[in-house]
Amino acid sequence: MKLLDISTEQRAELSSRSGLAIDAKGQEVLQGLNAEESRFFAACMQQTPSKPDARERYAELMVRHEAARLRLASVDDESTGEEDGPPRLAHKF
Repeated sequence: MKLLDISTEQRAELSSRSGLAIDAKGQEVLQGLNAEESRFFAACMQQTPSKPDARERYAELMVRHEAARLRLASVDDESTGEEDGPPRLAHKF
């Protein structure tokens, strides 16, 4: 498995918020982002980009990541443990 280049503290915080995932190639990624986007995002977490285009991309990726993370959290919250089997998703992410 190829891990993202993030600090132990960032990994722990992202893990606690269901912010990390593993893609089909065994790469650690941020929820809702592909590997390249996740590497860019991780670099921006270390140092905010100075170029406007990069800052805009970072902001767009942050919105996508948070939306994916919240969708996952809402699926978890809707399950009471009394259902037959896992909760059903109405659509794919």
